[in-house]
Amino acid sequence: HNQTMNRDVNKSFEALQTERLFLRRPTVKDASAIYASYPTDPDVTKYLLFPPHKSIHDTFDFIKWADDMWERKGGFTFILLSKADERKVIGGVGLGFGGLDMGEEPNSKSKSEQNYSSSVARVGYVIEKDQWGKGYATEACKKMIELAVECGITKLVAPVHPDNLASIRVLEKCGFKEDTTASETLVLPNLNEGKGKKVKLIGLARSLSLSEPPPTLTWED
Repeated sequence: HNQTMNRDVNKSFEALQTERLFLRRPTVKDASAIYASYPTDPDVTKYLLFPPHKSIHDTFDFIKWADDMWERKGGFTFILLSKADERKVIGGVGLGFGGLDMGEEPNSKSKSEQNYSSSVARVGYVIEKDQWGKGYATEACKKMIELAVECGITKLVAPVHPDNLASIRVLEKCGFKEDTTASETLVLPNLNEGKGKKVKLIGLARSLSLSEPPPTLTWED
């Protein structure tokens, strides 16, 4: 019904913006800019579900994966470009629908045990280290809340490593609260000196009332 119809108009979702960011579906032309940004940095990928990119071929794999998500309507994956800095790539953000694991990125060893209904989506984000502490993750996450409302999603979930305090803070600023039904046990490949470690992630979630207007995108530190 409505939900599917909303996701079908995803051409209009391929380029979005917030006060300080452009959000855009990645293309192969972006590979070198993405590779030069966040995915090679072990500090940035520490708590993520994919190992750091070792070569630009890993970045091409990521773009192929993102294309597949868009084409199958499995989710929306965006790169984040700074409006202030000549559209430099500074990170990424995305929504994954209906139990499709945001972690099934190329080379991911994680397989989700959760099987959510089609009205639930996962949110994920990543920001390059130079841009940490500026509120970009919060700004991008708030835009995903708007997009989720538009897609007929009623609940957003985000499994997070308990030590990833910066990410928990972002989610709290976006109105997420701890929700044990959204916790997951996943292998995080970058822990244990890159050997990978199975970790119980805490679940944070936010219910979206479709009668409420989407949140206004103000950014506060």
